[in-house]
Amino acid sequence: MFLIRQAGPADFSGVYSLARLLDSYNLPADQGYIRQLLHTSRDSFAGSLPKAESRYLFVLEKAGRIVGCSLIIAKHGTRGHPHLWFAQETITKQSRTLRIRRSHPVLRMGYTEDGPTEVGGLVVLPRYRRLPERCGLQISYARFLYMAMHPERFERNVLIEYRGAMGAGGRSPFWEAVGRVFTGLPYARADRLSVTNKEFICTLLPSEPIYCALLPKPVQRAIGAIHPSAQGAAHLAERVGFHRIPQVEPFDGGPYYSAPLRKIALVRRTACLRLDLSPLEKESRMRVEGQHLVGTEEGGGFRAVVIHGRITGGRFRMNPGGYQRLNVQVGDHAHVCALSR
Repeated sequence: MFLIRQAGPADFSGVYSLARLLDSYNLPADQGYIRQLLHTSRDSFAGSLPKAESRYLFVLEKAGRIVGCSLIIAKHGTRGHPHLWFAQETITKQSRTLRIRRSHPVLRMGYTEDGPTEVGGLVVLPRYRRLPERCGLQISYARFLYMAMHPERFERNVLIEYRGAMGAGGRSPFWEAVGRVFTGLPYARADRLSVTNKEFICTLLPSEPIYCALLPKPVQRAIGAIHPSAQGAAHLAERVGFHRIPQVEPFDGGPYYSAPLRKIALVRRTACLRLDLSPLEKESRMRVEGQHLVGTEEGGGFRAVVIHGRITGGRFRMNPGGYQRLNVQVGDHAHVCALSR
């Protein structure tokens, strides 16, 4: 049985190994950044940071080894560090004399300093990616379980950014045609700078609409395209209520998905139940059987497992192995989300 738990400074080695695999905006392969993220995660779970500074890092553990992680950024888009996007819009031109009307897809820069909650940083070690236990699903869904436990810590809307199409040598065709033209920076350099500096994006990229028809055909196809490695994660997100919105990431043109927090299926299905080992009562009692995501903070620190169990009369029954893994006792409370639906 895998254990999902909150991450802290002692997890540096395992998390940095995962960051070297992903090396994304939210989880870069930067030792200093990862050390700071782990301290921030510890303080965020403790409730000692304001929402604008809180980041919650979750790790998936097997036999004491960290094999995966995922992240919640409580507020992506704050004062001095805005959330940025290219809006996908349409401009219509019309000639009265020639009776010609043409519509043109355009990209227009947008930003906000009052942004949504964002989830990201999802990565699993390669050897654990296709196991029957569905490790990626476990560590991904744990974030929504935690948001159901503490909705007041997060924004009303939740955003997911997916990696865009990449060309040979890790070059982004979208960035080469747009971002590099206006900044003069290679993709990797600009992406790393943006972790702490958004000013150059706002000032150097055009505020005027960019007509997509003027871009090369391969670049047009890259707008809103999802990298093959992220397609499975996007499918999982759609299953629980996320939908694509008409915005793309300014660096690689990858799509954004969004959902209201309280309408995410996993959040809606989560309930706080008392843990029970007693025999089930009459079959006529309402119940839900199957696989469940069970999370608790009993005794301090967030912990969760995916386990088979049964909901009956406001109680959740699971086998003794679940109690041992979660370090809970009969009668304790846990938040439970049915997965087998």
